[in-house]
Amino acid sequence: MAGEVVMWPARAFPLRSEQVETAYRTLRKTLAAEVGSVDADGLDTSLGPVPEDLADADAFDAWPGGHLPLEGVGLRLMAEIFPGKDSVELTGRIVVPERQVRIVDGDVTINGDLLLEDGAWVMVLGKLTVAGSLIAPTDSYSLVAAGSIECRDGVTGRTIMALRSIRCPRHVLPQFGPPRLDRAPVHRWGARRLMWPAQFDRVDVATRVTGGIEEIDYDAAVDALAIPEPANDDDWDDLGSIYTAQLLATVSHLPSTV
Repeated sequence: MAGEVVMWPARAFPLRSEQVETAYRTLRKTLAAEVGSVDADGLDTSLGPVPEDLADADAFDAWPGGHLPLEGVGLRLMAEIFPGKDSVELTGRIVVPERQVRIVDGDVTINGDLLLEDGAWVMVLGKLTVAGSLIAPTDSYSLVAAGSIECRDGVTGRTIMALRSIRCPRHVLPQFGPPRLDRAPVHRWGARRLMWPAQFDRVDVATRVTGGIEEIDYDAAVDALAIPEPANDDDWDDLGSIYTAQLLATVSHLPSTV
């Protein structure tokens, strides 16, 4: 049933270091150029040991060193190594538990909503399609990364990235993307209204409510999201938390930790 709460089943994602090292040698100069803040030699020293299991949250976190936008390096390498032939379909209000990682070598279709608890990471090497809302907490780090992403609407607490495109027909509030968004792997954003405090590579929206961090039009954002004014309208995090609460109000019977 579309309204049923379902925990996204955990599954190991084993890696062989030689696989990753071969792909890295092929792409290292391109990856360094995309990161922008280091050259290829600097990137070599920025990456930690290759995880034996990429679904191990601690090992995954240690690999890119926790410094954005190196999660994009991981996404590019995984897409280079794996064929992306798997297909996963989940129905209901799909929850990724706190501090857990879900990785799929292929496409994921969610007939419902996708909800990330604190510190949850999702990496889909093909296309991630969410029929409903994509909701991540705005007060903790989360990651949604894929070849491409489609959702009805959503809010992300930290990083959202895609190798090809992110498309949402309704309102979207991504709190952050990689710091060097001029070099981020996102090629195209498409949405009815897009509200965010940083810039992506290409944007195609009916209404762009906010631009860079110095260009936030709080009144326009509040009107577009149809939310109450935050207590402090200079606090962008308030907008995110208020919009998150509004989306969650449409998602019934959630676990208390979401």
